[in-house]
Amino acid sequence: MNSPPSTFSSGNESVDLDELVTAFADDLTTTISALVPGCAPFAVETSSARGAAERVTMRQDPDTRIPLAVRGHPLLNLKVLYLCSLDHAGRYLAVEQSEIVVRAEGDAEPLLRFDYMRSPRSDDVPRAHIQVHAHRDAFGYLMGKAGTSTTRGRRRAKMTGTPKLSDLHLPVGGPRFRPCLEDVLEVLVHEFGIDSTAEGIDALRRGREQWRRRQVATVVRDAPEDAAQSLRDLGYTVASPKAGIPPDDVDRLRSL
Repeated sequence: MNSPPSTFSSGNESVDLDELVTAFADDLTTTISALVPGCAPFAVETSSARGAAERVTMRQDPDTRIPLAVRGHPLLNLKVLYLCSLDHAGRYLAVEQSEIVVRAEGDAEPLLRFDYMRSPRSDDVPRAHIQVHAHRDAFGYLMGKAGTSTTRGRRRAKMTGTPKLSDLHLPVGGPRFRPCLEDVLEVLVHEFGIDSTAEGIDALRRGREQWRRRQVATVVRDAPEDAAQSLRDLGYTVASPKAGIPPDDVDRLRSL
């Protein structure tokens, strides 16, 4: 498992959240180390809460960020954090929140943020979004003229300071189709010429494949009958459950 999965089955009914997140951390460390040898490993911080309210944080230890260099000279770094729990059924690992922050080396202000919130405090913020920390006069002007028909629009219209592009939350696929860490790393390699090896890029692509296969399984649970019909169209024989067709997770399918 080389990327944050929305869900991950332990293969049995008795699951241990710490064990699942530790396996996640170990696999992520292996993937990132293939691209950035010597990178600080990912470790698990156990929450004091237990049961359904349990949350486990995974981050680098020591928290030195993922360094990305060009010809051996530091250029960028990534700060990565995942907050994990068990899903509603208590069988699968769920990412409650993730943060991937891209910074220029030596600069405290981010360039980009790739954020995910499984349960945002407000429906007007996309669950998965990008924030671009930059300044552009045209965007500032438009944001300063924001309408007031939405909560965020009213909030922006009341701002007294200069609007920033980082105030915009740009959706990137919702809870199921959001970018994974491997996507962010590989695009930085291509766009900025970050030092890499063929083995490192291959590790990122294998991690991306694993991530997408797990997301396929997750989406099936969101719309099981649609998934069953797609399999029938491919020639599979799929019988509906005797207890009846499970309901779609319409909230997930419609969420921003």
